[in-house]
Amino acid sequence: MKNYIPVLLSVSIAMISGCSKQNEFQPPPPPGVTVQVPQVKDVTVYYEFPGRTVARDTADIRARVRGYLKSIEFTDGQRVEKGDLLFTIEPDEYEAALQSAKATLTEAQSALKLATARLTRINRAWETKAVSEVDKLTAEAEQQAAQAGVLQAKAALDQAGLNRSYTEIHAPFSGRIGARTLSVGNLVGNGENTLLTTIVAEAPIHVYFTVDERSLLSRRQDGYEGKALGNLPAVKLQLADGSLHEEEGTIDYRDPEIDPRTGTMQARAVFQNEGIRLVPGLYGKIMVPDLREKAMLVPDLAIQRDLSGSYVLVVNTDNSVESRYITKGPLVGSDRIIEEGLTADDRVIVEGIQRARPGITVTAEMKPAE
Repeated sequence: MKNYIPVLLSVSIAMISGCSKQNEFQPPPPPGVTVQVPQVKDVTVYYEFPGRTVARDTADIRARVRGYLKSIEFTDGQRVEKGDLLFTIEPDEYEAALQSAKATLTEAQSALKLATARLTRINRAWETKAVSEVDKLTAEAEQQAAQAGVLQAKAALDQAGLNRSYTEIHAPFSGRIGARTLSVGNLVGNGENTLLTTIVAEAPIHVYFTVDERSLLSRRQDGYEGKALGNLPAVKLQLADGSLHEEEGTIDYRDPEIDPRTGTMQARAVFQNEGIRLVPGLYGKIMVPDLREKAMLVPDLAIQRDLSGSYVLVVNTDNSVESRYITKGPLVGSDRIIEEGLTADDRVIVEGIQRARPGITVTAEMKPAE
């Protein structure tokens, strides 16, 4: 038993001496992030302005002569073409007045013919002094009165013909007609131009929209202000449900001045509206394109913000993280145009942002091109 004691003591001493060795701290490896250089390419961005569709032409159809409504030649809400017969008013009274005016004109023309012949005879007699000067002057006056009678009869005939034509009411342009306001047999035009219905042109269709003052100033810098309306780019229309109208439109009008009460200017775009897919009164957004040449884009998710403004994290040549404050531009899909603050060679952190902070060293991996 005594022989085991030295052995145990030596083992214990060896274990104690082994435990006294100090552990060395191994720092964790730099966090890994994914970086991407800004994309530089030509892109088209769209500026959106609220507006509403408005019929190019709208007309109230009214009775212009007095009479009883004889017929209605359309179905409420149907589409009609320019010149289509819509209403007829009983024409008998106006047809009789027209025939009477024709007879009066014939009578006046006969009176003029007789007065002219008499004046010719008087003038011949005046050359031989066979009649007095009074007779000559009287014949001239009678001939002039007869001429005036013919002119008056012609005017009465024209008016009678016009009134007769008003008994048939035709569509002034193509479009969709509203509901009739009266039924057959009603007296119309009795002291007023009775409203019978309304017609609305459907194609082309206008979209009136408002442009705010800031956007106007921006477009002026882009050269829009100096362009003729016909040279402005084609615009798109986004409807209330988010869908895009399939046609492109053109801006054909803008107000000459800004409304000081609202700080906006009204403009108008026209769409051909083939297939009549747009109706008046729809809400929508006019999308005006703006071509940005060599625009610099980064993923919008890479942009952060603090009290000083918007910034991105970049990895410098020493693999250290830096903050770069930027000026943001419009959004293009999931990317954001950067107006100022970056160069085309900056490595922007797009993944692993939560593991990066300014001043630390990171391991940067370039994101593969898509």
